Amino acid sequence: MKVSYIFILLGFLTFNLNAQTSFEEFKKRKNAEFAKFKERVKTEFEDFRERRNAEFAKLISRRWNMMKHYKGVEPPTKPEPVKPVIKDKNEPVVPPVKIPIDEIVSIPKPDPRVPLNIVPIPNDINQRNYFTKTFYGTPVMICFENGKHKFKLANINESEVGKAWQTMSDGRMDDVVDMFLSWRKKISVNDYAYILMVEDLCNAFWGNTSANESVVMQTYILTQCGYDVKIARKNTSLLLLVAVEETVYRKTFLTIGGKKYYVLSDTKEKGDYYTFNEDFAGKMQKCSMQITEPIMLAESRKAQGRLFSSEKYPQLSVNITVNSNLIKLYNDYPILDWELYANTPMSNDLANKLLPALKKEVAGKTEEQAANIILNFVQTAFQYKTDEEQFGYERPFFVDELFYYDYSDCEDRAVLFSYLVRKILQLDVVLLYYPNHLATAVKFSTYSDGDYVSVNGKKYVVCDPTYINANIGEAMPKFKNVSAKVIEL
Repeated sequence: MKVSYIFILLGFLTFNLNAQTSFEEFKKRKNAEFAKFKERVKTEFEDFRERRNAEFAKLISRRWNMMKHYKGVEPPTKPEPVKPVIKDKNEPVVPPVKIPIDEIVSIPKPDPRVPLNIVPIPNDINQRNYFTKTFYGTPVMICFENGKHKFKLANINESEVGKAWQTMSDGRMDDVVDMFLSWRKKISVNDYAYILMVEDLCNAFWGNTSANESVVMQTYILTQCGYDVKIARKNTSLLLLVAVEETVYRKTFLTIGGKKYYVLSDTKEKGDYYTFNEDFAGKMQKCSMQITEPIMLAESRKAQGRLFSSEKYPQLSVNITVNSNLIKLYNDYPILDWELYANTPMSNDLANKLLPALKKEVAGKTEEQAANIILNFVQTAFQYKTDEEQFGYERPFFVDELFYYDYSDCEDRAVLFSYLVRKILQLDVVLLYYPNHLATAVKFSTYSDGDYVSVNGKKYVVCDPTYINANIGEAMPKFKNVSAKVIEL
């Protein structure tokens, strides 16, 4: 009987060992197949680029056409900015009203990024003698070499640009493109910040006397990464044209093939713009201004933070310092629609300090109580000034910026409140744009009293972060019967 058990046990162990060996072999085989697949995809993409680059160099060597350009669109204005209104405690209670709606707008989803095989940054990159430039406080190293990667434009006509493109497409730029993509992934920059990175590093590599060569190289690199970009000639300068997914305010643009190409870095002098109609490929990726994950820049902070406290709930008090490198990047952002600011995540450091304090304060509370706590914090923790008073021009804030600058206005507070409610309470929020004011409305699951708007048949309760000491469901008296544009987030 014991012998039988031994044979059974040996048989089980042998089967288990064979199964494990087979599984390991299966894994190795599948990993090898996947590696081959990745290499095959990469090779096909590189082969496409090589063939297309040769064709494209010829196409852009042809005569460029003068294109009509349009002055940058001005952002929505607030002709008579609304100052914060403090709720009168003795104000008589009035019945809730349904706020009329002008229209409902929503943010477009950006095109998916072109799939690319991104090579990790070498672990020993700091020991390599690579070209280094600080990008908003973060050292970025690229394998630029003067003898290998620099070229000289005799002039800025079409044939010279075509020759330069042909030169770069012989394989010498492949490692440079790969390294830029690696940095894009490492510090989690979005499309626009990535374009700024390419521009910044190329300009530093070429120096002040070779700005036109830098633009040609920027365009080449971004094209190889799948971005829909072009080169334009204006007077004695070459300029980068970028197809952008969203509306960018105060930036000159050209319409080519039904798409808007923005001149994100323009020259000051007047002149006509000459460029080509051809795209590098049939389906190129527009630049999206949206930031979907925190950008990981090097830290730079003031030694002493600022205290932000709720007046009604004084125990809710947080000391905050903000990464000034991130603020510098945001300062170089063009003006966008409010929903893009509202959908941009907080930096990890700000989230790690602020969100736990708010979550602790609202723990165990009803939706109504929790929303009122968050609302009062946003109403009373910040000092108010209009953008015109603080900066001299309209300038919406990303969430981190409210905790950096001394003052904020109605749209900044609406953006912050909408973000906090979605993040902490997991409730849907819309922005309400009146002719000269921005507020919010929240779709509660357990509370529906007060002033409201109806969006797609669903009730959203008005919450105004600039109506000081007002509770949820209380619109400013002057806006109770004013039509609002609903901005979905």
